[in-house]
Amino acid sequence: MTEMPTPETLEFAWLASTGSAPVLGPADGVVQPELVPGDAPLGLRKFRDRLTQPPRIQAWRRPADKPLRIAARTAQVRAHADLPTVTGWTYEGSQPGPTIEVRRGRPVLIDWVNDVADDAQHAARLPFDVVRVPLLASGAPDFAAAAAPGGRSIRRGEGPDSYPPLDGTEVLTAAAVVHVHGALTDGHNDGWAHNVATLGHTTRCTYPNDQPAATLWYHDHAMAVTRFNVHAGLAGFYWIRDEVEDALLLPSGRHELALVLADRNLETLPASAQGPGAAPAFTGRFLYKHAAFSFGPGTPLGEIPVTGPFNAVNGTIWPTHDVSARWHRLRIVNGAGARIYRLALHDTTDENLPPGAAIPAGDPAFAANRLTDALVVIGTDGGLLPAPSVPDDGTIELGPGERLDVLVDFGRLRGRTLELRNENGSALNAIPGQADATIMRFVVSRHRAVDRFRLPAVLNPEYRCYEQAHDEQAHDEQVWVGVVPPGVRGGLHPEMWELGPVGEGAEVPAADVIQIEQSDGSVLSLHPVAKLFDDTTSIFLAEGQWALWNLLHLGGPDHPMHIHMTEFQILSRRAWTVPRPGGTVAEFELGTGRTTRPLPEPGPGRPIDAVTAGMKDTWVLKAGEWVQVLGHFAGATGSFMYHCHILDHEDHTMMRPFVVLPREILAFHRGHGGGHH
Repeated sequence: MTEMPTPETLEFAWLASTGSAPVLGPADGVVQPELVPGDAPLGLRKFRDRLTQPPRIQAWRRPADKPLRIAARTAQVRAHADLPTVTGWTYEGSQPGPTIEVRRGRPVLIDWVNDVADDAQHAARLPFDVVRVPLLASGAPDFAAAAAPGGRSIRRGEGPDSYPPLDGTEVLTAAAVVHVHGALTDGHNDGWAHNVATLGHTTRCTYPNDQPAATLWYHDHAMAVTRFNVHAGLAGFYWIRDEVEDALLLPSGRHELALVLADRNLETLPASAQGPGAAPAFTGRFLYKHAAFSFGPGTPLGEIPVTGPFNAVNGTIWPTHDVSARWHRLRIVNGAGARIYRLALHDTTDENLPPGAAIPAGDPAFAANRLTDALVVIGTDGGLLPAPSVPDDGTIELGPGERLDVLVDFGRLRGRTLELRNENGSALNAIPGQADATIMRFVVSRHRAVDRFRLPAVLNPEYRCYEQAHDEQAHDEQVWVGVVPPGVRGGLHPEMWELGPVGEGAEVPAADVIQIEQSDGSVLSLHPVAKLFDDTTSIFLAEGQWALWNLLHLGGPDHPMHIHMTEFQILSRRAWTVPRPGGTVAEFELGTGRTTRPLPEPGPGRPIDAVTAGMKDTWVLKAGEWVQVLGHFAGATGSFMYHCHILDHEDHTMMRPFVVLPREILAFHRGHGGGHH
């Protein structure tokens, strides 16, 4: 059995950053709010709110030359019925923003307007505080306090659960740029992170929509502050429809649900403002609460990406939804900053949990009522699968930025009460310091419903296996990217290295080098040609070219890797041994950032199932994995980005550009631009 890290280890910190760490029990000596157990385990009652659906805009009905105007602006929002309304950031007054529906092959113009202003019509400040929980006396990160509900910035009141703000965040305002995640469009429409628009400015983008039906989403992508802008509410769905999808007669209208999942924490008033003996009072505002970490006394402090104890769906914490007893379509996006969800439906009709008894994921009682065949996956990031797929154990994993298109036959579950739950690092009846497993509830009608939908055996006759295309392309462009753990050569954060081969006959560097033993006995030596976003661009692809991306994960947290511009298929997933989840490949040395001896050929990795094999633009990489994905870079040109979709990582060092140019221009660029590869 794989050894699991304990809370005082940094591997635990890396797992905690994605919500994948083992569930903590009660912590001694940590300030925890006195909360009511049972139906309000973390201070809020569950299922007080109805699930809301964002408004839908059928953009394809508009004249092609008439732009659709979507404004980012402030609005009054409420995350739970028992909370006050507060000011949030929205698109068109909605969290999430309007679902934009388009048709394949019909271009749409969108004017993205920055109208995020306060009451005085000045640029609005962030609608939440960003704080950092200090280290414990032992020097370990204080996960229990960071994950506990409540707290505040010291600027809003003193107390043992008040924390220092992160420098500079109190003056941030919305400089915004929109990325339609998964869209095939030229670089100047893609949401380049530097191309932010400030208050009063408009960015016009063209989306050709020349791609198959798929569940895309749009979100802010501003340089260095994406995590804050998305957390504030700047996200929404973008659905492409086509004739292939139409022919399936999938559930539609009120039977097609948009679900944006995200985890959140909430600010509380200081005890001095509540009166003696009062339960903590939530202000209604979110709280962006990091746990600090360091590599030892006297070393700089970093922040572990935020994960919160509450799950929100479409901006509402723990909603409920009444469904008719028939097939429904759930279009799901993981809009969290860092949390990786493992989703399953549980039949809770007869479930009776002891009040206050937290049951962590992994306990047999946790999965006792899981419905192992309820979720039928029909699509991934880039569109429909060739055929429906039912996960073996009833769970589906979804990293930040990933999407799933899922069907559920509620007709088989008439009169039942169901919960969609997260089985990754969570607990039923969570106590402060734990993440609650509940995401939302479905109450199925007792009455039979007329439902003519039948699950088809074939979903997407256009699906093409890329492995054959790879075999036909004798000279694929090879791209190498290495993900290295925090702490390399004293660095705080995990890093993403763009790699190039050490030239034949050249001396292998003494630091910053990854060597891999190949099947013919030779050694491939790779060194970073770029590490930071503003380093020289080194990846240049010809429009229409196939490119094989090699993603190497040498240790640290899971990373959901996202590549812009096109969709991909995974060709292989192999793995080197790590001592425990979140650990580092044995041959990689943190002090020098190099392999002390060539890595052996990796062994088999996690199996590639039917869902993973779908069209995708985002994949979760785990420590020790070597993943190969193949993409066809056709139909768009310009400068694009690839990055980790843990938004804190993206905002620090884990994002890089690449360029796609017409082949003829690229030949001149290579000839006169310094020998780009």
